[in-house]
Amino acid sequence: MNCTDRHFHPACLTLVLTLWLTGMPASAAEEEAIKQEWQPTTLSDATLAKVNAGVEHYQTCLNDETRKHLQDKEDSRQVTDLILRNCEMKLTAVKAAFDGEKVPGVISDRYIRSKRSRAAQQVVKVVMQVQAERHSQAHP
Repeated sequence: MNCTDRHFHPACLTLVLTLWLTGMPASAAEEEAIKQEWQPTTLSDATLAKVNAGVEHYQTCLNDETRKHLQDKEDSRQVTDLILRNCEMKLTAVKAAFDGEKVPGVISDRYIRSKRSRAAQQVVKVVMQVQAERHSQAHP
């Protein structure tokens, strides 16, 4: 990245805007721009395969548990919590793969939280849809 050229790289534009808006000294802003640049992964192919397999097992568990509990009469949030709790242990394989490569806990925890959050959104959507359909059939 060369911020002295006439054609600005997007990170350079961010740097210039940051300097202008915050009055931050150039060296600190440059360091921040460098930190925010995308870096390719350093995880081995074996670790990536373990992570992907763990995520796939988690998704399979969620699908199976959701099918099992679609007819439950409880509140959709309670059904969703039950499904997520039943599959929580599947994510330990993902965490173990990250720990084996000495990935910082902050990064691996963020990854696992994002998987849980997306799963919760997907499951509650399906459960609520099935409950709404069941209610509309019972109360035409």
